[in-house]
Amino acid sequence: MKGVLWRKLNEEVTRVLNIVKLAEQRAELSEDLSDGMKRKLSLGIAIIGGSKVLFLDEPTSGMDVEARRSVWDALLEIRHSHTIILITHYMEEADILGDRIAIMAEGEIRCSGSPMFLKQKFGENS
Repeated sequence: MKGVLWRKLNEEVTRVLNIVKLAEQRAELSEDLSDGMKRKLSLGIAIIGGSKVLFLDEPTSGMDVEARRSVWDALLEIRHSHTIILITHYMEEADILGDRIAIMAEGEIRCSGSPMFLKQKFGENS
């Protein structure tokens, strides 16, 4: 599975389920999970196998605040061992998770920089 040796698979699955906070649901079928849990499972599938680059398109869209923060915690836990390219409409999410943020409009990058740079340039509440 995604380049994980068979003898290491159980250990890797356990590690990733702990990261995405789904260890208690390990024995459940994916079809029985809530929508938020399915999104966390999708994140886990992206992480498993040592992927170094993750492309995440609105990974917290449609989640309640608690589930969203759980995904943020997982991403913060892995951010130093992965390159994460994340698309989001939530500025708070970009601020918390992003080392560099690019703002796009009409398919073009209009501005990019660190969260601090963007706050200094455009103001905290712009």
